[in-house]
This record gives sequence, structure tokens and C-alpha cells, in this order.
Amino acid sequence: MAMQGQLTKAKFGYSVPVDAPLYEPFPVFYEDSTFLTFPYVTSADAAAALLPEQFELEPGPDGAAGKLAYAKVLFAKYGFSTYGAYNEVAQVIQARYKGPVPAGFSADVGFAVRLHVDTDIAMAAGREIGGFPKKLGHIEIHESPMFSASLDSPKGLRICSGEMNAFAKVAEQKLLPPAMQTRALPYASLRVLPNPDLSVPYTPSVCQIIYTEWVLSEGTFWSGRGALSFTGASALNPYHTLPILEQAQPMSLTNPNGMMMYRGKMTISKVAVLENF
Repeated sequence: MAMQGQLTKAKFGYSVPVDAPLYEPFPVFYEDSTFLTFPYVTSADAAAALLPEQFELEPGPDGAAGKLAYAKVLFAKYGFSTYGAYNEVAQVIQARYKGPVPAGFSADVGFAVRLHVDTDIAMAAGREIGGFPKKLGHIEIHESPMFSASLDSPKGLRICSGEMNAFAKVAEQKLLPPAMQTRALPYASLRVLPNPDLSVPYTPSVCQIIYTEWVLSEGTFWSGRGALSFTGASALNPYHTLPILEQAQPMSLTNPNGMMMYRGKMTISKVAVLENF
């Protein structure tokens, strides 16, 4: 008689391969992290075309006129994390989730449009847990003589880049307002798992709105002066479809959402499904 398989759900690891999981559950802890954050003003029409109907755009600087919206690109260098060291690029739209949110969560989020990382663990965990639409890319972040960062995909095809002079501390950590001493960055993303049934029209097996919170702590915020640019060279990684209409001013105590660099620790521990649809 043939021997029956012995693998049951009770023996599964957290992720596949179930006998040797690629990654473990949240929380994820980061140290020696550097963020270069480039907020900018973009077209509301372009942003709305990439935003699920469960959200509405945060009003842009033109207010009720509704022609402008806020977006940002973040370049990150993680010197250490419990998912390993890696680099990341993220493009997000500032928006508000219109459905109910649990206590302690924020309806005002950065909606993740597209991301690139340079390790398989960071890509798989981000996509499979958080719904972040991550791809692999070639990401460089340099610290001298000024901070600069770039994304190629594939290597040699430049997608976007940023330069920044981190010229002044916003304030010593202990002097910052309480809301900035430990800064939570709430994100929302669209988690889609395709259905193996290939009959048309295609319907995902899973379609969810996921909430994730990145908490920055024990670090320093620096005012940044510089510029973000898109090459428009790729139709497959179209960061340029959210055009840069106006670059942000440097971060300050009166402009906490300005261009900035952060160096310190980060934790991602809060993640939840906001909606199945």
C-alpha cells in the first residue's frame, strides 16, 4: 500500500515553502534606516485614475477647485531589519479611506501606487501580507557629497531619481512636539491574489484593502532641499503617470509634511484588513 502524505495545515510554516518559510509574521523591526522623502503636488485626475473607489483624494493646495492632489516618492535604505538589509522606493497618493476604520487607526493614509525593492523577502512579504505592489529593481542610495537616490528597472534603464541636501535638524528629538517624537506613517494598499481559473472575465481570488502603519522612532528628522525627477522612460514602471507639478518645500515644525530625511529606527507591527470586496 502506498504511504499517505503526512503534511497537514497544523504543520505549515507561516509562508511558502511551508517547510522552510521565506519570511515570518509581523512585526518587522528596522535599525540604521535612512529615508529620503520627496512630497509633491500632482494632477488630481491622474491620481484619481490610480485610486480605488473606496478612497477620496486629500484636497490639494487648490482646495475646492479639485484640480490638484498630493503624492510623494520615498527612497529608503534599511541597514538592518528582521527581513534583512534592503533598499526600497515607494510612490504614494495622499488619500482618505471612506469606510469604517478600527479604533486607533487613521482614515487618512498614503495609498501605495507602486514600490520597488531589491530582495526577494522584502518583495514577497510586502506583496503577500501587506498588499504592497512591489517589484524587484536596482536601487542606489549615496550619502556623499549630498544624498542621492535612484531606481533602475532593469539596471541601466533609469526610472526616477532624487537629490537632497539635508541641511538642518528640524529639532532635537526631545524638543519635537509629541506627535513628531514617534511618527506613525499610515498606509493603505490593494491586496490582490489572482484566481487560477483563467476564464474571462478574470476575477481575483482575494481582493482586499489592507492598512499598515510604519512607526518611526528614536531618530532624527532633517529638513531637505533638493528635487525629485522622473525620466518617463518606462511604460512598465510608470512613476511618471503621477506627474510632478510642484516640489515640496523643506520640512519644518510648521511644515511637517515637507521634503525631509529621517535617520533612525522603524517598526511595522500594525496591519489589518479594512475591507474585502
